Amino acid sequence: MNITNPTNFGAPDLTLATSNVEGTGNAIRTNASILVFDTTDPAAVSSSASVGSAETVSRRDHVHSGVSGAGTVVDDAIVRFNGTGGASVQGYSSNSPTISDAGVITLTSGQLAFPASEAASGDPNTLDDYQEGTFSPLLYDTDRSDKSQAGDQRLGSYTKIGNRVMVSLHLRMSSLGSLTTGSNAIIGGLPFTSINTSLLYHTMAPSNTDNFDNVDAGFSVEASVYENNDYVTLRLNDVANGSSGMTVAEFSSNGNITLTGSYNV
Repeated sequence: MNITNPTNFGAPDLTLATSNVEGTGNAIRTNASILVFDTTDPAAVSSSASVGSAETVSRRDHVHSGVSGAGTVVDDAIVRFNGTGGASVQGYSSNSPTISDAGVITLTSGQLAFPASEAASGDPNTLDDYQEGTFSPLLYDTDRSDKSQAGDQRLGSYTKIGNRVMVSLHLRMSSLGSLTTGSNAIIGGLPFTSINTSLLYHTMAPSNTDNFDNVDAGFSVEASVYENNDYVTLRLNDVANGSSGMTVAEFSSNGNITLTGSYNV
C-alpha cells in the first residue's frame, strides 16, 4: 500500500492479526492490520514486499474482493471455480479432493467420474475410460438375427477399465425359434466389440453347462471372443485332434451356460 497522502497519516497502532482491516483513502488507518497470519499455520506470512507498498497474506478461508465463495480448512485442497461467474471460487465440505506436494491426488469422496463417451487416449499410461453396466445375452446362429428365439434367463454384467472389458453372463434358452439348427452357435449381446487384431483371441471360462443335446460325456465346451466381434463363439472338444463348432441343435432349446472372462477393445 503506497503512502501518497502524508497529511492523513496518523499515529498508527499497527498489529499482527488473523483478519485484515483495510485502510482509509490513501493512508494507513490507525489500528489497521497489515500482516495477516494463517490460523492453522501461524508462521505462514509472506516476507516479500515491493518498495512503497505493504503486502498481506490471507487466511485460507478468507474471502477476497471480486473472488467470492467460501474457502476450505483442508490442506492441499484443489481450487474449483463457479462455471457461471468464472472468477467465483466455490467452497468444499470435508470431502474436498487434494493434491500433495509430491503430486499424489487423493479423492476423499472415493469417486472418480468419467464421461459417458470415452475420450480415447493413445498414451499407454493414461486411463481414459471406466464404465459399469448390464446386458442381455441370447443364442444366435451365424446370421446373428432375431428369429423368435427366446431365453428365460438372460443375465449379463460388465466392467470396462480402459481397453479391457470384464464380463459375466448366464443364459438359459426356452425356445430356438427358427434358428438354423445346423449352424454354429454363438452368444450375442456383448456390450463392446473386441479389438480388430488378427489372431488375438480372448478365452471365456464356461461353467454350469446343462441340458445340451447329443453332447457326449467328457466333451468340454470352449468359448472365445474372436477379433472384431461382439459375441461369443462356442466350440466343443469332440474330435480327436481338437474341437469343432458347437451347433444350435447341440446347445438345444433349453440349454444353459454361465461364462466369465474378459477381452480387449
